[in-house]
Amino acid sequence: MKKDSRVKIFLDSVEVPLKLGIYEHEQGVSQRVIVDVAVFADAKGYLSSVHAGNIIDYDTYYHEIRSWAKRPQVQLIEDYLKELMALCFGHELVQACRVSIRKLDIYGPDQGAGVEVFITRAEYESK
Repeated sequence: MKKDSRVKIFLDSVEVPLKLGIYEHEQGVSQRVIVDVAVFADAKGYLSSVHAGNIIDYDTYYHEIRSWAKRPQVQLIEDYLKELMALCFGHELVQACRVSIRKLDIYGPDQGAGVEVFITRAEYESK
């Protein structure tokens, strides 16, 4: 993937309440989490052939992320990140993705911490 030849499809700052964490004070309690997703495709190839039937649809990512709120306790952010990367690479045109999950109030109001991953399809498929 050429750095200067890509299209970015993204979701910015999707807030979702999740039961997430390993610490005692996090058990069974929802906390505010922000999820960002960006997927990258070859710009020329994608834009020259894109139509309603083959778009990389950020709506798919949005609804999956929002569905996480219904889940029971998950221990690690990384578990959600792995699931999100699999969803991103489920579309054949996605060449790379950047996904991040941030707990918003971990060290006080609006003081977050989280995990971000940038990975190419080749790296993802070689794991």
